[in-house]
Amino acid sequence: MFAAENGLKGDPRLRGISEAIRVVPHFPKPGIMFQDITTLLLNHKAFKDTVDIFVDRYRDMDISVVAGVEARGFMFGPSIALAIGAKFVPLRKPKKLPGEVISEAYVLEYGTDCLEMHVGAVQPGERALIIDDLVATGGTLRAAVRLLERMGAEVVECACVIGLPEAKGQCRLNGTPLYILVEPRELDNYCYGTGYLSE
Repeated sequence: MFAAENGLKGDPRLRGISEAIRVVPHFPKPGIMFQDITTLLLNHKAFKDTVDIFVDRYRDMDISVVAGVEARGFMFGPSIALAIGAKFVPLRKPKKLPGEVISEAYVLEYGTDCLEMHVGAVQPGERALIIDDLVATGGTLRAAVRLLERMGAEVVECACVIGLPEAKGQCRLNGTPLYILVEPRELDNYCYGTGYLSE
C-alpha cells in the first residue's frame, strides 16, 4: 500500500521526497529510468522526512529487527532501527559477509542475484521489517523474506521509498504486506519504456 492511501494523503512530505529523487534516463542500460536516491540523501529535510515517516509507522509494532537490502536499504535501515529500538541486520550480496551465512538466490527483471545473511543474526520468533529503496518485480524482497523466515523470524512488513503504481512486486511477496512512500518519478516531456531498476 502507498503511504498516501494510508493516512498520509496530501502530506507535503511525500511530495518533497518525490521531488528530491533524480531520474537518470538509460542508466545503467537503455530503457531504464533510474530512480537516483542519492539526491534525496543530499536533501536533509527530505531524508529526515523519509526516515520519520517510516519511524512513525513502525515504532509501536514491536519490531526487533530491521533488515536492510544491499546496498540502498543500508541508507535508511540503520536510522529506522535506532529510532525504534531495533537491531539492524544487513542482507548482503555474495561473499561480503565474513561469518557463516545462509543464502537465497532470486530472479530479477534483468538477471539473477543472491542475498546472504549471517547465521544467528536473527532469532526464531523475532519480528522483522525489511527495508529497500525501490520495489519493481518484488524478487529481491521475496528473497529477503525467505531468508528471515528460514531463520524463524516473522516478517511484519516490507517497506520501500519508491514503488511502481501497480505495486506488481506485492504479488511475489506471498501475503507479506508492502508499504511504499512514493511512485517512481518521470521526466517531463520525455517518452520512454516502462523499465525501472531495483536491486
